[in-house]
Amino acid sequence: MRELRVAPAQHVATLIVTTIGAIFATIVIEADRVLGSQSAAGGFLAHGFVRLLLDVLGSVFLFVAIFVSCIVIANTFGIVMAARSRRIALLRLLGAEGRALRRGVTLEGAIVGAAGGVLGTSIGLAVVAALVAVLTAQHTFAPAPSPLATPLLVAPTVIAVLSTAGAAWFGSRRVSAVTPLDAVGVGQEASLEEVRRRRRPWLVSGCLAVGAVLLVAGVVIGARSPFGLFVAAPGGALSFLGFVLGSGTFLPPVLHLVGRSFGRSVPAALSRGNAIRHPERSARSAISLVIGVTLVVMFAVAAACFGTQAGAVAATAGPQEAASDAAFVTLVLGVLGVLIGFSLAIAAVGLVNSLSLSVLQRRREIGLLRAVGMNRRQVRLMVLFESLQLTLAGSVCGIVLGVLYGWAAALTALSSDRHIGGYFLPTIPLPLVLSVVGLSAALAVLASLAPTRRANAVSPVVALAVE
Repeated sequence: MRELRVAPAQHVATLIVTTIGAIFATIVIEADRVLGSQSAAGGFLAHGFVRLLLDVLGSVFLFVAIFVSCIVIANTFGIVMAARSRRIALLRLLGAEGRALRRGVTLEGAIVGAAGGVLGTSIGLAVVAALVAVLTAQHTFAPAPSPLATPLLVAPTVIAVLSTAGAAWFGSRRVSAVTPLDAVGVGQEASLEEVRRRRRPWLVSGCLAVGAVLLVAGVVIGARSPFGLFVAAPGGALSFLGFVLGSGTFLPPVLHLVGRSFGRSVPAALSRGNAIRHPERSARSAISLVIGVTLVVMFAVAAACFGTQAGAVAATAGPQEAASDAAFVTLVLGVLGVLIGFSLAIAAVGLVNSLSLSVLQRRREIGLLRAVGMNRRQVRLMVLFESLQLTLAGSVCGIVLGVLYGWAAALTALSSDRHIGGYFLPTIPLPLVLSVVGLSAALAVLASLAPTRRANAVSPVVALAVE
């Protein structure tokens, strides 16, 4: 309670992410109901495959919303804990137990989650009501009754509280690693070699291997029934969790390799070296972007595959059936478009938050660089190069993972339809993918300006003072 009262600003990004997660979950719940009522009004439910696909997609979308919210919030709490490491170390020095401190952080998460859940549910309901009214007025939706009130609306708040508290507990594992020696300034972040020794390679390898097997099994089952999504979705989540757990090992070398393209100037050399010297910090900053880009590309590829395959089926159908299929495709693509929009919001918040907190927690490091002769312009260039490294490396990883997951989702959901009846290559919407990379780069530059200016404004003497 003291942390929330004295320094509430540290949880602003977490509150935003939690609110977006609750909005996402609310829209998924309501979208399933609206899709059902609109499909009934349009006669789409006459096709048994459509009814089954809608039921399966509603459950899978909700699972994706919960999983992504947990990972983003856990990463955010990890950054907050890194910024509070000296205060935590001081409390440990005075006799506080790591277990008690972690319980306090978990309580912080539960309170922030409750606030974000209630706020997100309210906003999500308002958004759905407005969209239904607008689309009905434009004759995109049939004038069918779409009641929004449902007992399931308690789910976003419950999910927000549980996922935020759980993510806070997991993200605050750094508390147990902080030693009292850190309070007197002799502690430092682990090197890449220490991170590799400290990681559990069997856990990372196990998640990647089991996840890949489940993903492939889901695609195989999907050739007979859309229920394969219930196997493919956990498989994708488990493999992605393995990537997140191993990000401290995977991402720093990629960041270093990307950084070599920025030349041999002092700021470029420092930005390259920082990726290797501080692998945990680099991974925490990059993984937020990887999550967001993976989500956007996954939904975009799934939507593009759905549109391509549905268009091929409609081309061989009669005029009346083709018109019905086109209306259903428009309906589903509209829902996927909303999910892509919220995925972009999650990516933007995660990127801005991680970059801002990363720069602010490095005030002492920037003060030392200033003290040994770096000027403000060189510091700004160093942070800019680091931001661009994060953008390029995170975007490449996110695009590869997003195409893979989106293609697997489309195959699992659609290949059992008797009209499609088989496997197909992915449809990649290149304009959207390139726009995501460009938007990420612009966000990275903008997100680095304000915290760098604040860090530069502090004199080296003040920045190096022992707090």
